[in-house]
Amino acid sequence: MPNGVTSIRRLAAEPCFTVDIDDGRVQTSGPAAFFRGHAIEVADQAPDGIYASWSWDGRRLTIRNDRYGAAPLFFAHEGTRLSVSPSLVRLVECGASTTFDAPGLALFLRLGFFVGDDTPFAAIRSVPPGGTVTWEDGRVTVSGGYRFLAQQRIGRDEAVDGFIEIFKRAMRRRPPQGDDVVVPLSGGRDSRHILMELCESGAAQAAPTRAVTIPRYPPRPTEDERLAPIIARELGVPHTLLQQTASAFRPELRKNWETHLCADEHAWYVAMVDCLEGRATTIYDGLGGALSVPNRFLSRDTMRLIERGRFRDLATNILGALSRSGEGFLRSALRPEWRERLSLDVAIDRLAAELALHRNAADPVKSFNFWTRIRRELALTPYALMRNIPTVYSPYLDWELYDFLSSLPPEVMSPALSPSDKSFHSDAVLRGYPRYAHIPFEDRGAAKRDRRLHDATLVRDTGLHLLQHAGETPILLNRAHVLPRLALGVASRKFGERAGWMPGVALYLFQLDALARRRHAEVDGEEREPSGERSAEASRSWIQALCRHMS
Repeated sequence: MPNGVTSIRRLAAEPCFTVDIDDGRVQTSGPAAFFRGHAIEVADQAPDGIYASWSWDGRRLTIRNDRYGAAPLFFAHEGTRLSVSPSLVRLVECGASTTFDAPGLALFLRLGFFVGDDTPFAAIRSVPPGGTVTWEDGRVTVSGGYRFLAQQRIGRDEAVDGFIEIFKRAMRRRPPQGDDVVVPLSGGRDSRHILMELCESGAAQAAPTRAVTIPRYPPRPTEDERLAPIIARELGVPHTLLQQTASAFRPELRKNWETHLCADEHAWYVAMVDCLEGRATTIYDGLGGALSVPNRFLSRDTMRLIERGRFRDLATNILGALSRSGEGFLRSALRPEWRERLSLDVAIDRLAAELALHRNAADPVKSFNFWTRIRRELALTPYALMRNIPTVYSPYLDWELYDFLSSLPPEVMSPALSPSDKSFHSDAVLRGYPRYAHIPFEDRGAAKRDRRLHDATLVRDTGLHLLQHAGETPILLNRAHVLPRLALGVASRKFGERAGWMPGVALYLFQLDALARRRHAEVDGEEREPSGERSAEASRSWIQALCRHMS
């Protein structure tokens, strides 16, 4: 499928169920039952696995999801009306209000993912983890939420051994389905651990198994391309190294729609999805592998701020270090009436409130990272982009393994509380599979690739798209600031090479504006994209048209 061209048409096939009371009578539309994902029976507790579901029995609507809320599922409740869909876009198409959630959106524009159950729209919520939403006689109840476990008292060696054995059990609970089993393989620990266990257990021999790698966009080093073939060869597994798209524009456009405008990442993975969809029967994804290593938010200063309850200071530090774009550009990219409503202070307040919820977790930093970034952003690769693949397993989210890893003290993972310390998972791989101990891990000092051509191409292609739709009426996007700069990026490669930070925010705001105005289908069509001298000429023509639109 051409990247981005038919995203909206694909999403139009997503189900949406609505129930309401009109003049005293119950009215419904859409499929009365829905289930997506896989459920694994567990004695004396709710099913394990990753899934989203609803059922209507003629009187009561019951909506449920997995214990982590990893499978995307959204609902909109207004008055006596309740709508539910695995697609945020479909909820809007079915009539949900598009009033923006200002605090949630202010944080997303800086952090790159939503927290809690936020979405871009105040009326649309993500179903909580382990959630149950019911509608009966016009009344709605919502339950569910985060899981916090008591901290274990355990030494590092015992913890490594526990990780090895519980992971084996998690994999046994997830046997391959069908005749094309795929492990998306990087050079890191999560995917090689999965592939090694498939081979050691005999599962890879019982079902045809292959490994596939997709390069990331620059400036990412080429360590995945170097190491994945080595890992696959040593394990005797067929391996395919895919070719990445020359331009990230169409993957970015499509990614935004298919991740429900809830993620700033994953465009690099679209080519992988197109390779696997319609072929692969089972995918083993590494989602949740980050539970086995410290995360980027961890430090002694972070832990001290949490212990002292200084969550606003911590939120300020996090956004200062990780903000997607400079405050100057972001404020200028927003229309004046939205700058205060989506300000940095609003974002800090929203993040501080979320951080405070995790203060009593066994590892507060890991808990925050898991329930926000992993659940609300990283899960969108296997369970939004890859939603059409029959079985997608995430063995690191096995109930027993999650409970074990998330209850470990942070000092067990990294005695120095270093966010770059991946030795805990390295030790598990080396100890659990000693005959593969010679396979190297990534070189942290590997050179980054030159990103200038990549950035210039993305700026140019994003500029062409937005300029071709310069007549669209914006809500959030300040065209007067953004479009002339994108036009300059169309005309000048040198400018585009220096402006790689601009297209992501500009395209996101453009698409969000279009969806809020229910014009998303009109701006998602395939355009002819000029190149070379025609790009410069097109840019000059569109600048003139832009001036007319804005005069």
